[in-house]
Amino acid sequence: MRTSDYHLEIEPGRGGPYDLDLSEFALGGNESTVRKVTTWGGDYSGRPDMALELADFFDTLAPIRTTCDSIRSSMRQFYRFLDLQAPDVSRSGDVTDAMGPAFLNWLVSIGSNYDAYKKARMAVNGMRALSGGKQLFWPSRRPDISVRNDPLDDRALRALFHALRHEARDVKRMLFDGKKLADAGCDPRRSERPDPFSVIENRAWLARELMRDGLPDRASAIAAGARDLLVGAGPSYIAPTMSDRSSRGLTGALRWFVPARSDTAIFLALFLLSTGWNLATATAVDVSSREEWFQPHPQVDRFAVIHAYKNRAERHQFAISMTRPEWHPYRLIEFMIETTAPLRRQVLRELAAMRKAHAATPSIALAGEIHRHERLARSPWLFASVTTGKVSGFHEEMEATHVGAVVRDVVVRRGLAEAHPRLLEFRTSDVRDSWIGYAYVQSGYNVLLTRLASQHASSRTLKHYLGFRRFRAHSEGQIRKLQHALFSEIEARRPIDPTRLRLLVANGEITSDQEARLLDLRQRTRLGAGCLDPRSPDKSVAPDHPQGALCRVQRCVGCSKGIVFEESLPALASALAELRHIRRSIPVPAWEGSSFDDEYQALEQTLLGFDQIKVLAQLASWEDKLLSGEIQPHATYPNY
Repeated sequence: MRTSDYHLEIEPGRGGPYDLDLSEFALGGNESTVRKVTTWGGDYSGRPDMALELADFFDTLAPIRTTCDSIRSSMRQFYRFLDLQAPDVSRSGDVTDAMGPAFLNWLVSIGSNYDAYKKARMAVNGMRALSGGKQLFWPSRRPDISVRNDPLDDRALRALFHALRHEARDVKRMLFDGKKLADAGCDPRRSERPDPFSVIENRAWLARELMRDGLPDRASAIAAGARDLLVGAGPSYIAPTMSDRSSRGLTGALRWFVPARSDTAIFLALFLLSTGWNLATATAVDVSSREEWFQPHPQVDRFAVIHAYKNRAERHQFAISMTRPEWHPYRLIEFMIETTAPLRRQVLRELAAMRKAHAATPSIALAGEIHRHERLARSPWLFASVTTGKVSGFHEEMEATHVGAVVRDVVVRRGLAEAHPRLLEFRTSDVRDSWIGYAYVQSGYNVLLTRLASQHASSRTLKHYLGFRRFRAHSEGQIRKLQHALFSEIEARRPIDPTRLRLLVANGEITSDQEARLLDLRQRTRLGAGCLDPRSPDKSVAPDHPQGALCRVQRCVGCSKGIVFEESLPALASALAELRHIRRSIPVPAWEGSSFDDEYQALEQTLLGFDQIKVLAQLASWEDKLLSGEIQPHATYPNY
């Protein structure tokens, strides 16, 4: 909503409302017109007409606060560029196609990133569209492929997890001690003993008493006769990044009963490590009700399925957790819900009062505060703010660099830096990178399986996570192996056989026994496949296989030893037709999860590699024979 030419009240579809002042773009950017920013790239001249267009653009777009800040930062860069190379431009209609490449080159010369160019292009084209102008032809380019150092290895993450658990135990011990001390104490305001506030049990008792109506601030503590609680000792445990002062006085005394920011950050870091989620997803966990954050596992009672809605991807993320181990995600959230219950009650009381006040006298500032409190009420990651009497927390719309700082301090405190120096550069995004990297390696560098494990909507999203040197080196090595195998076959004057190439790339060689077995049609299995080692099938397809015996189940499409050929199609189609026939004749519970079900899915996936017209013809032929009784199914009972 427009309140004046350059002042707006933005109410985005997602996120809290906020005030927006664009007068800097009309009057010029300098210390007097621009509010505090992280870095300042220099002053720039005002362009009132373009500022009015920019206000119309923001009014129409209504972006969330972080997007708005990013666009404003990009437009500041564009204004600086115009001052240097096109000072006569006064509105978006004066901007030309040629200014796009020039702006991009200027950004590169000052060390700015490509995102500023994209955001400015979007804003300028948006302003032109609202005024009826044509879209500018500013070139797009893909960001440079970043080849990063390797992600954190498994040993470093395990060491970090154990170190964080030590810190978390100290936090739990501090909270337990607080209750124990308070139970042993009495009201120091009515004590006849000399200096009753020096007795630590009395300090704990009074802190708990003052918390009955919410976190006390300095004024309420003094009004309650607890001025002496504002100074003096608190818990002995000092969390990472905290100073001694943070554990003294009223702020320190409250830590006996509710966590401070660094205390909560420890448990949030443990949750990230145990789920492999990124920070935005972990802070989006909604604990307003049990159904909002977990569901019982559909098959195993001792497991739970934890979920959170990731707004950026517009989809849910899931993680499987055991419900009894202390440091599994389920128990971590349960602990945080219980520990932060007093803070959540205060947030809900404040939220109710704000809603009532907003209904009587609406304001954009109060609406924004209501939105913030709604976020806090849903978050398990609450903590007592440094500003006494206030509740804060980690939620998806706030910067959470403090979590990374806490982890780096833990690395130093627990002596992990020498063995794992990479941990000194820890960022919360490293957890997701390492988790996806582990899935990529364990799946045999299979992009599809990695995408499913990471719950990404498309494989394109994986490019960021797989851009590490180790993974790129593996891909390049596979290509070199293929080239070497291909030209070796040509040099030996052999026909190019895809099966031979696959084996040479995977194993490095084909032994004479394997080659003879693959060429001998009498050595083919019931699925028409060849086998590299018929006496040693994979455990996953033949769990009861006797050692040294020939494979009896011959579920070749699910076995790493099986090799299919073009001429395998009839046997593969026959097996799939038989399984379709069997599926119609047995109960669904008997089918689901059986070897029949696994082989059925494997056959379908394998047949996708053949000509689909030929596959459909073969399937139709075999199914007709089964229905007419001309042939009978090969198997009657599943292997498991």
